[in-house]
Amino acid sequence: MAEAGQGRKRATRYNFIVGLPRSGSTMLAALLNQNPRFRASGTSAAQIIFQMLYNQFSGDSELSALLDDDQRRAVMHGVIDAVHHDRGDADVVFDTNRRWLLRAEQLVALYPLCRFIITVRDPARVVSSLERARRSLTFRQSKLFDPDTTLAQRVNRLMSDDGIVGQSLNLVQDALMGPLSERMIVIDYDRLLAAPAETMDLLYTFLREPTFAHDFQDFSFDLPRLDTFLNTPGLHSIRGPLRPATTEMLLPEKMAERLSERAVWTDVPGTQAVRLLAG
Repeated sequence: MAEAGQGRKRATRYNFIVGLPRSGSTMLAALLNQNPRFRASGTSAAQIIFQMLYNQFSGDSELSALLDDDQRRAVMHGVIDAVHHDRGDADVVFDTNRRWLLRAEQLVALYPLCRFIITVRDPARVVSSLERARRSLTFRQSKLFDPDTTLAQRVNRLMSDDGIVGQSLNLVQDALMGPLSERMIVIDYDRLLAAPAETMDLLYTFLREPTFAHDFQDFSFDLPRLDTFLNTPGLHSIRGPLRPATTEMLLPEKMAERLSERAVWTDVPGTQAVRLLAG
């Protein structure tokens, strides 16, 4: 049954793009947006607002006593609809935020047909990409990094349980071992780059959508306001053509090997997730 609401502009389906930073979520959004039936966001504000409300509903605030569960459901549904109010004629919306995995149970309750696309990449390559972004800023300080730190300190911070890479790895591992794993597909960044047509066809099959002929040569996507806020211009700027990554590894060999071992999605006993891994 379609997840249509009473308003004529409510999308029939929502899906959620999650996973690691620097692992192809923006690229995937750019490709999905080529399909006129789809609307895909880059990193979205919906999760932040959703989480704030969830905390208020579950806490000691007066708000928690003034709404029943049906009202809470309607408000949460309205948050995501409001963020995507300009979706036009799109039938399927993809909202992107790696922290959605924290609220997967609530999303499934709101959208019984929803699915989760988990983009992943060798953690060493993720950290190297973030370090490359930092080094590109000669005379400005990115908000992604603490100032006056060594490479080892930056890596340890990124990989800590509350760091942007470490937390994402923990969320992915927890999700793939959880009861909702059959709703999840893992797409490795290198697999997408090496075999884009095959990967996208398999994604469409997982989403139960008719296939679409994507253009892997000419596509683009930008989030200039977010990049300006992070003081890291171009961090979420994507331009075609799509081709295998050839960037230099910026981490020492031993450090890179240690981080690569954190690829938690490669061996998850009992998971029901579809995994499109690199060869």
